[in-house]
Amino acid sequence: MRNLSAAQRFRLTVVVLLAVLLVAFVTSFLIGRYSISVSMVIDILLSKVATVEQYWEETLGVVVLDVRLPRIVLAILVGGALSASGASYQTLFKNPLVSPDILGVSAGAGFGAALAMINNANWVVIQGSAFLFGLVAVIMAYAIANLFGGKSITVLILGGIVVSSLFQAMLSIIKTLADTENQLPSITFWLMGSLGRGVNRDVLVMLPALAVSMLMLVLFRHHINALAAGEDEARTMGVNVTLVKAVIVTASTLMTVCAVSIAGIVGWVGLVIPHLARMLSGAHYSRILIVSFLLGGLFLLCVDNIIRGVPDVEVPLGVLTAIIGTPIFAVLLPRLRQGWT
Repeated sequence: MRNLSAAQRFRLTVVVLLAVLLVAFVTSFLIGRYSISVSMVIDILLSKVATVEQYWEETLGVVVLDVRLPRIVLAILVGGALSASGASYQTLFKNPLVSPDILGVSAGAGFGAALAMINNANWVVIQGSAFLFGLVAVIMAYAIANLFGGKSITVLILGGIVVSSLFQAMLSIIKTLADTENQLPSITFWLMGSLGRGVNRDVLVMLPALAVSMLMLVLFRHHINALAAGEDEARTMGVNVTLVKAVIVTASTLMTVCAVSIAGIVGWVGLVIPHLARMLSGAHYSRILIVSFLLGGLFLLCVDNIIRGVPDVEVPLGVLTAIIGTPIFAVLLPRLRQGWT
């Protein structure tokens, strides 16, 4: 790949990632308690859009369409959303250590979910509460930044830290008040992340939100590239810096809060994957964005497949992403010390 141009390398990377993702997508249906062949999986999937003679048991159809399909699709969407938002935030803040929860989304969503759980709410209300308080956290961080530091990126980060600390403190209070037999274990497990509760409704909710967010970032890709060179240089090019910042924060927040409200807190994906994407695609933002999404979706799908392959136990998703992501990030540290652009 050394002799290829940056554009050729990007196109090759996208084609390879799409091919691997397709293979992983189909293979993922074979993992689980019920043994299903590839041909049967394809026929069951095709039966929803074409006329296919049913030769499989009704139970297998339910397993493929209502259990495995939404979980597989959500793994791709959640991983892609976290990675794309991480790449966008790293570009905005010009900091390789930034992750999607920098403005307090995860802390706010965690508090919202716990608040619903302690009131014995159903799963839909829990997701809605997590989504709402995740948005509230970012709005509070923005309000603090505008109140004390105007348009400073540094003050915005500090606002996110303040908001995160506040919601983490309130989460601790809720955990103290929670029933230790049912509510506290549920809160703890949610905070560690899982796709086990994913249903088709979640896909229908997340897909349009993710599509709109990605479209916003793609449409502003040239402005974001200019912003990456510095605010002063971007202004000399006629870029509305305030608007571009708002677009990045809005789109990234929407993707992150959707992912967290559905899957819980899944760390390291939005921190590590953008660096791998940058290594594969170069420093051009639009290329990093696309590669981050594909690579993040593939990564989380593979991690969730490992979890599903372990019999009789549901390993928390966030725990496994941390176990895998930590050594990867450690390997990348020398590159970060040499410089990051």
